[in-house]
Amino acid sequence: MTQGNSNHKVGRLVIVDDEAELMTALSEMLAGQGYETAGFTSGTEALKTLKEQDCDLLLTDLMMPEMDGIELIRTALAIDPDIVGI
Repeated sequence: MTQGNSNHKVGRLVIVDDEAELMTALSEMLAGQGYETAGFTSGTEALKTLKEQDCDLLLTDLMMPEMDGIELIRTALAIDPDIVGI
């Protein structure tokens, strides 16, 4: 995960978008605000991380080829019922 320059940790975010440029831009912007971020272009890869690490927020694209955002959030909630999905 990438952490911003701030000494104050705001939260751990997983960002998923099949458009790599958008995912990278969101990850970098939020890391710059002090969030710890992990970005993925695949829902499957994001779920592997969610199984291994606690995260506070899952920010996902709705329409993706492999797995849509709703399915990703439902699966993430089965792994961690406390995660917030957007």
